[in-house]
Amino acid sequence: MAKYNLTARDIMQVEIATILADASISDAACQMRLEGVRSLIIEPRQEDDPYGIITYSDIVKNVLAKGLDPDTTSVDEVMTKPLVTVMPNLKAKYIARLFRQTGIGHVPVVDGDMLLGIVSMTDLVTEVIAEDKKA
Repeated sequence: MAKYNLTARDIMQVEIATILADASISDAACQMRLEGVRSLIIEPRQEDDPYGIITYSDIVKNVLAKGLDPDTTSVDEVMTKPLVTVMPNLKAKYIARLFRQTGIGHVPVVDGDMLLGIVSMTDLVTEVIAEDKKA
């Protein structure tokens, strides 16, 4: 049975992979591969700067499909900023609706200006509809 009562806090990943905006796309792709993630959060340059994100999808659509050089194209040329974010108490069904309505697949979980974690489509599916293991 689907666990729609779960919240963003319940399903988010708290170990967040980050990268600097001036890193190359090649560096970002390597980091994603090494860390086993499909997105990286872009660290703000200044305190009042919003977070950004770069995903596999961004790299395919905005670098590879356009024939750009991943070694000379920087993350800040491709990233999405500012981000759509959610509060930690948002229910799973609303996160699913957000993904459907916006076409995004990753959403940072924030409380005020504090980044708490990130929820991906994989996290949502795995946690909401995965069966509990029986002993």
